[in-house]
Amino acid sequence: MNKNIINKLYWIFWYSTTMLTGILAGFMISHSIMFGRFFTWFVESGNIDLLRNTYSVFREATSPQILYNRFLLLSFVLGPIWVVFAFLKKKDRIISTIAGLSTWWVSAYFFGLGFDEVEEAVMLGIADETTQQLFVSLNVPIHTSNAIIYTICFLLLLVVALKKKKTID
Repeated sequence: MNKNIINKLYWIFWYSTTMLTGILAGFMISHSIMFGRFFTWFVESGNIDLLRNTYSVFREATSPQILYNRFLLLSFVLGPIWVVFAFLKKKDRIISTIAGLSTWWVSAYFFGLGFDEVEEAVMLGIADETTQQLFVSLNVPIHTSNAIIYTICFLLLLVVALKKKKTID
């Protein structure tokens, strides 16, 4: 493949990956600061029925997870493509492997721990007491970890552009 084409595609996919990582970092920061604590409060305060009766209706009416899932899916696809172009260019391979695959790293432990099922059961109001307590103990720490991972990866992606600017100057 022509080096010029590889270079252009590298930067197109870098931009896409950087934008998506920043958006996902924002989602996770928001969740860990506010929404995650709010959902945890519902369970801790004994208002699980209120959560079930309101969140499930809200989710059904507005489908907020669809928007989040679109960014997540795009990140799953575009990040690894940028990694391939980084390896083809023999440039920023370590950063690309870490930051370009951020959604893969976050998903590996989120789904690996089975927290997706715990979260879903609580949000649907079908979680037993043990599952509710697991949710309370893990919800904010997991989403805060996700926020940290995405933010670090976002900053690493910005380093790539800063290095490029430095070579131009």
